[in-house]
Amino acid sequence: MNYVSTRAGQGGADVPGLVQRHNRGGPLERAFYTAPEVFEADLRHIFYRSWLFAGHACSIPQSGDYFTWRVGSEMIIVVRGKDGEIRAFHNFCRHRGTRICNDEHGHARKLVCPYHRWTYDLDGKLITATQREFEVDRSELGLLPVALHNVAGLIFVNFADDPPDFSDAIETIAPQMAPHALEKCKVAHSVDYVVKANWKIIFENNRECYHCPSHHDEYNAATYDVMRDRALFEPKLQAELDAITADANARFRALGLSEGNVSSEMSGAYFRCHRTPLMKGYVTQSLDGSPVAPLMGDVPEMDTGTLRTTLFPNFWQHTNCDHAVAARITPISADETRIRGIWLVDGKAEEGRDYTLDKLLPVWDQTNRQDWAICEGQQIGVSSRHYVPGPFSKYRERNVAHFLDWYLAEMQR
Repeated sequence: MNYVSTRAGQGGADVPGLVQRHNRGGPLERAFYTAPEVFEADLRHIFYRSWLFAGHACSIPQSGDYFTWRVGSEMIIVVRGKDGEIRAFHNFCRHRGTRICNDEHGHARKLVCPYHRWTYDLDGKLITATQREFEVDRSELGLLPVALHNVAGLIFVNFADDPPDFSDAIETIAPQMAPHALEKCKVAHSVDYVVKANWKIIFENNRECYHCPSHHDEYNAATYDVMRDRALFEPKLQAELDAITADANARFRALGLSEGNVSSEMSGAYFRCHRTPLMKGYVTQSLDGSPVAPLMGDVPEMDTGTLRTTLFPNFWQHTNCDHAVAARITPISADETRIRGIWLVDGKAEEGRDYTLDKLLPVWDQTNRQDWAICEGQQIGVSSRHYVPGPFSKYRERNVAHFLDWYLAEMQR
């Protein structure tokens, strides 16, 4: 879909003014999705200051394995060291600033700048002697570190000089994710979707299922989301769903799996980690509900629901008994976003024997593509000079309002 984005007003957008006049709980004005000035502010105030999902630890299982990632002007190397620890560094040489690792994935015994061959160990320390020629000791010229937390196999990084406290998210996510043993998984498949829509439109879409009945047949078959929305207006159905959830939570607890009721929409947090049951007859999010891969990690049995994990502003993952599916959001411009879809299975599973992509991928690949088409259509509409946002549903779009309230609060800091 092709369209032309227009700047919000003559001479550019007044970002502080836009932020100040936003009504809490309400939708955003057009310029938030179209103006280059707002996009640059999003990078500065959101993506350069928030904890971001960078990738999975299992994608770099051996010492020397690394991956790179770029967000705006920031480029990082995430590498597993000789001691097994995962670290992140800014991906530029301390000599003249040349990018060190050009490949997105790789393996290296040492990190070598391609310009003048300055060489760094996997822990970021400079090996090249500099005292005599440059009159600076090499101990002062190591790679610049980037704050990193490995949360039960999920790698989060932060570009800020003084990263905000992340302990609340770690303490919630780590114990619930642990039984799935993501560190021992492997990436079965990944794909990059380039979506012609602002990153906030994409995240807003993820925060509600108001649109699900008319778009997501594959997703709806496995989950109770559509029924939960209906139950907002049907007390009898709400009681039925409450009973189903209570029974499932009791079973999860008996299996040593917390249902994890910490959720952004419930607590006002910027994250959620919440295990929910799947529809009767479904043990995983597959087309027919049957397993598509072996059990992951220490998950005790198939029927253990799906662990939904979301972190503003760039991550969500559904972790089932036999596979997990994640999304990593990378903003490109005011009207374009790259989303990496990642499918994980147990590390010992063999493609062709234990799983096949034609059974593993369809539910989330189709759901993703359906959502991206929706988001691109919305971007076209909000780009109109005549666009004025309509009201949010007080029932089915509360989570969208919560996400935007978080976003505006971060922009005001």
